[in-house]
Amino acid sequence: MRNNELVIAIKKQFSTQTIITSKELVLFLSSLFPELSNKTIPWKINQLKAENLIYQTGRGVYTFDFKPEFNPEVSLKSKRVYNKTKSFISSELVVWDTEMLDLIIERENEKRTTFLSIQKDELNDLFDQMQSLSKPVYLEPNHEIIQRYILPQNDVILLYPLISETPLQLNGDYIVPTLEGVLVNAWLLSENYLKPLGYTIEEIFKNAFEKYNVNKNKLLRYAARRDQRKEIEQLIQKINNE
Repeated sequence: MRNNELVIAIKKQFSTQTIITSKELVLFLSSLFPELSNKTIPWKINQLKAENLIYQTGRGVYTFDFKPEFNPEVSLKSKRVYNKTKSFISSELVVWDTEMLDLIIERENEKRTTFLSIQKDELNDLFDQMQSLSKPVYLEPNHEIIQRYILPQNDVILLYPLISETPLQLNGDYIVPTLEGVLVNAWLLSENYLKPLGYTIEEIFKNAFEKYNVNKNKLLRYAARRDQRKEIEQLIQKINNE
């Protein structure tokens, strides 16, 4: 059986599912090809992946629908902030901004925010040094500071501690969160900050899952690290049921 014919058989078998687990796929292929050994089945799956007949969306999870990875170019303004900030420190610096959210929801917001994260013990020193910048900088602002000082402004920089196990990727010369990291960070910021700016967390998550390859396992691992796994699982379930 040729691979394109094999994929048709797999689609027919799992016609009611949008994703297929590795266990399900192995069991089905074993029933089709009982002569193949346990070592050969994974090789067969890798063939299907190499020919773009199936796509892996997470550890042991497959789909037939191709979705690109989310790895947008860091905005010019955020690059400038990053490069100026990097001159103050030698440790790892992570950057992302609301323009990434605008890309996900396909709608531009008139206000923008650059988020920077470094090790917690360096935050205060960095905050002091960044007071020389032309843009306003805030360190882990609370609800009152956000409402009174930040929301009225059009372009701000917010500093937060870098949490261990944050999923990161290299984007050119810049370290940024993966899509999964952006989504969890957006969830944490949604009620106090993003919602007043006009963002809805449901739209951000729904568009991200529809447009891009979201690694759900990675997403939920980071959500658990931020003690938000249950809440984010409920949000995903809500979106899936709409």
